[in-house]
Order: sequence, then structure tokens, then C-alpha cells
Amino acid sequence: MNKSYPEKVINAFLKYDKITDIMKDTGLSRGTIDKYRKDEEFQKVLFERKELFVAAAVSKMQTALSKGVDVLKRIIENEAVSPQVRVNAISVLFAQCKAWTTELDLLKRIEALEKDME
Repeated sequence: MNKSYPEKVINAFLKYDKITDIMKDTGLSRGTIDKYRKDEEFQKVLFERKELFVAAAVSKMQTALSKGVDVLKRIIENEAVSPQVRVNAISVLFAQCKAWTTELDLLKRIEALEKDME
């Protein structure tokens, strides 16, 4: 059964961790909030909303990623920038590259394992 939940309630649960804050924002009683917390379908809705929020944030970060790399490259290549700042920029670039390479490797391994399991 698909229930419809008030947006105000969903948003309050997404925004606050404390029951008292959710109560203040929604005007609901502690008992009603506890019912929402125990409602599996409501928890699914919250999870889906959180996934959408995270996906949107990741998309924004990915859009800014190439700009960030360009800035680091300009810092590294600019002889007028102090050597320490340039070394720091190189360090950031290498650290990120290593993290992304590791993550990509893990994703490829997971994909291969999933294919093997089929």
C-alpha cells in the first residue's frame, strides 16, 4: 500500500536528527513522530530522498571537478607562486588522483565479482 506523507514531515526528518526539533518544526507529538520512525514505508521514502539529495550533490561536485583540477594546474605551473604552495597543490593533485584510481579499481573489481556470480 502506497501511503502519502506530508512534505513538511519528510523535510523535517531529513533536516533534523533530534525528535524535539522535528516536533517543533512539524507540530507533531512525540508519539506521532515515533510512529513515523517505525513506519517502514516512511523510512523507504526518507532513504530515497536522501539518495536523491546525495546524487544531486555529487553531480554538482563532478561539474566543479574539472575546474578544480584546472586551478591546481595553474598554481603548479605558475612560477610566481611560492614553491611551498605549488608543492601543496601537487600533493593535493596526487592524493586525489590516488583516491580516484583506488576507487575506480575497486568498482572494476566489484563489477567483475558480480559478473562471476551470475
